[in-house]
Amino acid sequence: MSISEQDEKRVAETVRRMIADYRAKPTQEKEDGLGVELATMPPAEREYVTTVLMEIVSEDVRDR
Repeated sequence: MSISEQDEKRVAETVRRMIADYRAKPTQEKEDGLGVELATMPPAEREYVTTVLMEIVSEDVRDR
């Protein structure tokens, strides 16, 4: 199942915002909230989150 380009952009922005917020001041509450937010996404969007997270990790490694 795939999602539209517009949905990909929205999901990427949402995930990047949540990760940036968590990294700024990590707390258990933020970590739990992130998990709940991802768990409640539709399956196709949840699958795309993996791609976004891999992009974030790749950028982090490249920036070292």
